[in-house]
Amino acid sequence: MTKRTLWCVALLWLLPVASYAQTTPLIAASSASPGSTIKDHFLAFEKTLKETFGGDIAITLLVDGEAGSEETSLAGLRRGRVHFSAVSVAAAATAVPELSVLMMPYLFDSDEEADFVLDNFVFGPFQTLFAKKGLTLIRWLDSGWAVIYGRKPIVLPEDVVGYRMRAASALTAQAFLEAVNADVIPLTFADIIPALQTGLIDGGATSPFMFLTGGLYEHASELTLTRHALNPGTIVANAQWFDSLSPDNQRAVKQAYAPSSVLRADTRRQTCESYSTLRERGITIRTLTAEQEEVWKAAVMPAHQSMVARIGGQADMIYDAIQDGKDAFKALGSAVIQPCE
Repeated sequence: MTKRTLWCVALLWLLPVASYAQTTPLIAASSASPGSTIKDHFLAFEKTLKETFGGDIAITLLVDGEAGSEETSLAGLRRGRVHFSAVSVAAAATAVPELSVLMMPYLFDSDEEADFVLDNFVFGPFQTLFAKKGLTLIRWLDSGWAVIYGRKPIVLPEDVVGYRMRAASALTAQAFLEAVNADVIPLTFADIIPALQTGLIDGGATSPFMFLTGGLYEHASELTLTRHALNPGTIVANAQWFDSLSPDNQRAVKQAYAPSSVLRADTRRQTCESYSTLRERGITIRTLTAEQEEVWKAAVMPAHQSMVARIGGQADMIYDAIQDGKDAFKALGSAVIQPCE
């Protein structure tokens, strides 16, 4: 950590929890990846909120990771040291375990289906689950689909049997690789490159954008577009802080940050740009045929119920709501746009 980062982290834990009289404090934290538009949206959020908030508001942006890791920011958010934050589903699941359901392999079939279900069938239930943890769910982000990377071509599940694969901390991320009999090694993102360099791992799963911006492509030249799991991400507020605001100011806070439709479009554009850049840098990108995708689904989807049981809590309720949403989306007959490759 830099001295500035250490100072900011210390400040978050030493400051008393604010009383919400007169000037309203707002500390917003994020650890957005380089090149991500999340920081830009926080800057726009600050500008808009200063214009629309009723009364005085003192906004402090810690959106370059000054507040520490996502886990540190989330802890600060729950304690009221941070008031507003962008948090990945994997990190937020440490507080609301049911979020892990959203990252189950082959749960969703398309961006359009996932957007519809998240917005119309599970946003409300998750608001209730977040509220029980002292948090207010503001809206969904989109961090893209998980894909598989490695040092060798990976096309079918049999290609990763016994293969040393990094998994994120999320239970479902590990369960996916366990279902295809990979040698699963849980690691933080920061530990991936050292592990690739030393041979501790030979591959793993991440989003195309993180594969590029995190520099993983320099150590693993194969990318397979399994698109097996979604990582929506969240915009979250401290509930005590948010509930202290007037209804008009609550509305101003919600409306000041970019809507999910814009955030999703950003991520999907960046994903397409990532593919182009990776190809220019010599990375082989493999697209699965419909038949190959079915082999992956057949290998991992039977594990859905055991994943739900392992997550616990109200995971079964969330899973059932998603299935209802998928049925409703199918009944609409809405068009599905083919993702870029």
